[in-house]
Amino acid sequence: MPFDNENTYIKMVEKNEEDLFHKKYEESLERVPKFFDREYPNLVNGEVIESEKLTHVSPLDGKTKVGTFQMSTKETSQRAVKIARENYREWFSRGYLARAEIFFKAAELLSQEKFDFSALLSYENGKNRYEAMGDVDEAVDFLRYYALNLIENQGFARFTGTAYYGEDSKSVMKPYGVFLVIAPFNFFSITVGMVSGPLLVGNSVILKPSSDIPLSSYKFVELMYRAGVPRGNLIYLSGSGGRVGRTLYTDDGVDGIVFTGSRDIGTKIYRESQERRPKVAVTEMGGKDTIIVTDKCDIEKAVEGVARSAFGYNGQKCSACSLALIDEKLYDSFKKKLVDFSSKLTVDDPRKKGSFTGPIINKEAYDKFQRIMETVPKEKILLGGKKIHRDGFYVENTILDNVGDPNIERVELFLPILALKPMRSLKEAVEIVNSMEYGLTGGIFSEDRKEIEYYFNNVDVGVIYANRRRGGSTGAMVGSQPFVGWKMSGTSGKGTGSFYYLQQFLREQAQTIVR
Repeated sequence: MPFDNENTYIKMVEKNEEDLFHKKYEESLERVPKFFDREYPNLVNGEVIESEKLTHVSPLDGKTKVGTFQMSTKETSQRAVKIARENYREWFSRGYLARAEIFFKAAELLSQEKFDFSALLSYENGKNRYEAMGDVDEAVDFLRYYALNLIENQGFARFTGTAYYGEDSKSVMKPYGVFLVIAPFNFFSITVGMVSGPLLVGNSVILKPSSDIPLSSYKFVELMYRAGVPRGNLIYLSGSGGRVGRTLYTDDGVDGIVFTGSRDIGTKIYRESQERRPKVAVTEMGGKDTIIVTDKCDIEKAVEGVARSAFGYNGQKCSACSLALIDEKLYDSFKKKLVDFSSKLTVDDPRKKGSFTGPIINKEAYDKFQRIMETVPKEKILLGGKKIHRDGFYVENTILDNVGDPNIERVELFLPILALKPMRSLKEAVEIVNSMEYGLTGGIFSEDRKEIEYYFNNVDVGVIYANRRRGGSTGAMVGSQPFVGWKMSGTSGKGTGSFYYLQQFLREQAQTIVR
């Protein structure tokens, strides 16, 4: 069957069902709090309760208790690895068609329950209804796309010919055994995609969810069990990354790690996981995503594309634009239009229909925003720069004017802070981008085809766009735009939502039979 992106909101609008979309989402907002303020166990081929707990509080008000989760012990973690290893061969032996069928069923279940999952995300990590639904849609897409990819490649086994008379040979891709997934808070779909890749091809997976979206991750694991994934092959362990994560990624029984998060943590995991033996390490470590605006741009299109990329989900996307390089000839007019457009993007409770963005994820990010703004001269602040004094973790969308501070212009902040910088030429702008340690996403606004070609041919970035009004560096779609980081943004050079992704979790075996 052909792959088709879920795209719930867009498809419902096309069918004149926008009112129904809002009605169903708001019904789910009323329904999902029944899951709150409960204790959730670890899932290790059964339920495990630990003595030490973690409490997750909603960023919407900093008060609502989403749930109590377990701080996994070393003993539980080691037991999880043992169970996962004991069971992976049986899971692989079911065959690729049976595993793909389970994933199709999981995609269908998630599609049926997507309004509840999207409402839950609004409470858990503060996304508005459009961002939350898009996130769940992408998760559905990952489940379907990877299952189709596995079938199209016939489980990644192929005959390789006859080297000597009387010999028949073939190449078979087989699982490593056990993968650890360390997931981020900002996208439920990233959690789903990171679990799906290694699990689908026959590995067992241990999921260490983000402490900021533990409930949606828990509900996803339960959904996968309902779809038919054996409990011994998908394990849920909550807890801190420093304690639980390190215990797992240094364990000899873990064959690979899939990580999305900061550069510092990613490089630490990559280094420490290899100390005893080589392991697969697939990491995405963020970016300093930059949009270039030339004097040949459509300025209205560029303003909207930069603003939506910078401030969508409060700049907490791996792909969010946090630096815009503007041709000096239109710098003043561009920043005026950008401030005007951005000032109209509402920061409010994301459950409200008109909210463009909601709170940032937690108090740690809230305090970080204040520390950064204390270093910026007031005359450099074109827009925002302040906390919003209300319950929850709300801050203003912020635009800074040519601050010249490398800690702002070259470091990933993961906050709604956009730095502007004038440039003299496209060549200079590309050189600035290429001098960055990161290389995740980026974009250009220019109506000159030669400028676009120069940018595409010379920029060292994994995901790039030209003239994307809906988000100048954001919004990669499964199947169309593989999401891949270059340089310090990633280790594998293979993108999620790509036809190359699944092979990272398999190792090749050459098999020869002599007749």
